[in-house]
Amino acid sequence: MDSLSELKFRPCIPSDVDAAIPLIYSSGPTTFDYVFNNGKITAIDFLKFAFLTKGGEFSYDNHIAAIHDDRLIGLGTAFTSKKASSFTLHDSRKILKFYKLGAFKIMGRGLRVEQLIKLPKKKEIAIAHLGIDEKSRSKGYGQALIEYLMANAEIETNGCFVLDVSLLNPRAQALYDRLGFEVTKLNESNLKQEYGFVANHNRMEKNITP
Repeated sequence: MDSLSELKFRPCIPSDVDAAIPLIYSSGPTTFDYVFNNGKITAIDFLKFAFLTKGGEFSYDNHIAAIHDDRLIGLGTAFTSKKASSFTLHDSRKILKFYKLGAFKIMGRGLRVEQLIKLPKKKEIAIAHLGIDEKSRSKGYGQALIEYLMANAEIETNGCFVLDVSLLNPRAQALYDRLGFEVTKLNESNLKQEYGFVANHNRMEKNITP
C-alpha cells in the first residue's frame, strides 16, 4: 500500500531521463510546444537533449526526483535568481546546437514566454516543472514534493516563493492555495503558433517564514 512515509527525494541524474522528461513536459505541455516544437523537432526531443547536459533550466542537475518503491514518480525544481541568471547562456548554447539554423525562432519564442512567466528576481525562489506520474496522483505526493523543495531551498530573509500556474490547471491551483500561495497577478497571453500556445497564467507567491 502506498505511503507518504516511503517517499524519498534525491537529485536527478542523467539516467532518469526517460522517466523525468514526460513529467517535466506535463508541467506545461502547450507552453513547451509553443517554444520548442517546430514541426520537425518536438518539445520532448529538445527536453531530453537539454536534460542530459549539465547546466540550464531543463538539465538534470536543476531537478529533484521523488522516489517511491525505487521508481521515479515525480520531480520538480526550486531555483534562485542567482541560479536563473546562468540559464540563458546554457540554454542558448543547447538550442543553437540542437536546432542549428532554426535556433533563433526558438529563442525568440522563449524570450516572449519569459515576459509572461518570469524568472525569479532577487530574494525570490521559483518553484517550477512540477510533475507527478499519472498513476501516483491524488495521494499527497505532489504536496510532499513542494514542501520538500521549499524546505531545502536557499532561503533569503524577507524573501518569497513564486510559481506560475495555468488557468487551464485548476487542480494545481487548488493545491497551491492549500499550501498558502496567493495570486498576485494574472498574466494574460495571446502567444500561439501552429504547434502550441501559452495559456493565461496566475503568478502566485508565498512569503518565506523563518
